Amino acid sequence: MIGAESPSSDVESATLIGRNVSFRLAGQILSALINVGGMVLLGNFLGSSGYGNYAFYYALIPLIASMSDLGVGAIITREIARNRADGPRLLGDAICIKAAVSGALLLVGGTLAWTIFDPLRATLLTVVLAAALMDFSQDISVWVFRAHERQDLESLLLLVSQIGWVAGIAACAALGASLVSFLATATAAFAVRLGVGAWILSRRMYRPRFAPEWARIRRLVLQGIPFGLAMLGIVLYGRIGVLMLQTLASASQVALFNVAYMLSQPLGFISTAVSMSTYPVFSRDVLRGPAAVRPTLLQAIKYQIVVALPLTAGLFFTSDRLVPLLFHREGFAGAALAIRVMSTGLVFIFMNLMSRYLLTAMDRQRLYLRAVLAGLVVNAAFGMLLIPSYGFLGACAGQLAGELTIFIVCQAALSKYIGAMDLVRTAWRPLAAAVFMGLVVFSVRQSALFLIGAAGVLAYAAMLLALRAISADEIQILRCVYVSFGLPGSARLKRAAERS
Repeated sequence: MIGAESPSSDVESATLIGRNVSFRLAGQILSALINVGGMVLLGNFLGSSGYGNYAFYYALIPLIASMSDLGVGAIITREIARNRADGPRLLGDAICIKAAVSGALLLVGGTLAWTIFDPLRATLLTVVLAAALMDFSQDISVWVFRAHERQDLESLLLLVSQIGWVAGIAACAALGASLVSFLATATAAFAVRLGVGAWILSRRMYRPRFAPEWARIRRLVLQGIPFGLAMLGIVLYGRIGVLMLQTLASASQVALFNVAYMLSQPLGFISTAVSMSTYPVFSRDVLRGPAAVRPTLLQAIKYQIVVALPLTAGLFFTSDRLVPLLFHREGFAGAALAIRVMSTGLVFIFMNLMSRYLLTAMDRQRLYLRAVLAGLVVNAAFGMLLIPSYGFLGACAGQLAGELTIFIVCQAALSKYIGAMDLVRTAWRPLAAAVFMGLVVFSVRQSALFLIGAAGVLAYAAMLLALRAISADEIQILRCVYVSFGLPGSARLKRAAERS
């Protein structure tokens, strides 16, 4: 990709990014499937009301986690990516900061929970708090793996956590366990993953070097707090629909919104795979100025749009078939409409996820915080206005309005790198292909779901090629990524590349 000094290093850099995207996508796809399986288990065992209560408490985990490291995780990743020789010392600093903040939160939060609430709610909140402090985003080993561009190890940890969680959910359903037990499975799975990550880090890379200096710790924290506050805002506006529906509507409305959220928003893992794989590259290239950043940025934007648009079309036209396939109990019919509404914001979601890490790589996390705060205000305002009358649809509208607001603010901040016309030139071919795909999917909507999916993928791919949306250089990079895994046919592709 760009930012390298020679054509060969361009290809090597692009291949490394492609490999990391592949590892992360594979892990996230499996994780998403596990999430859907867990959601189906919970929904069918607990019912819409019981699942709504579970979703409410589970929504608190990322909310609390977002600030339990004061935002230094992204800063640690950026700094190690820029200077890997400082990795052991930065790892030691990260452990010191994380231990201090987590200990304080556990002490204060646990004390308040048992002082204010009844024993059942206090237990639920304590379990949620413990899980939040060990959330995947708070795993220090993950921060280090990202900096070293080892998405394979990060994906392995994600699967360890997810498999443990869904196994616990299945065991609780088989035993007829309580809500506390269902939530506790996440805490236990996160603890196992934390231990596995620490073991891999110490064996495969390095151990921490503890040499804390107040000035250095203070700098990391001051740089991290804006990112941490932004993540808190992101989680809050992502979950504010659940929180407001719980207050202004009913648990059943929470369930309908959460189904749409879980089947649309987590697709952003594809965007995150690209964003996190390019984050170390952007962190280094930004030191060389805008000219080094722009080409890679244009490529990243293109990939985001190429992937987001067909997902939008697929969800929009198949939601009526997906919901009854996944949920057999009454009360979930309205989720199909919620999915259609939420799917229309996928492009903005993908772009905003990329801006999160891009602006942080540029040391402009304060600007991203302002964008998130604007989105949060808009989301809350729409929710307050619409939820009392429209229930889950009001929450969906608030979510989309918040994403659009963040998109506008972030793109204005990036205008010196890319302009509005750059976005138009990048998007029109994928958009035309997605429209064609939508027409094909709509025409075969009565067929089996796998046939609909296959027809949609083939239609989209064919139109992308017909419109030349994918360049010859990009196809060559994809071949290099394929060859790097040693998959069947790699030798033939390598010989063909050498001849050319």
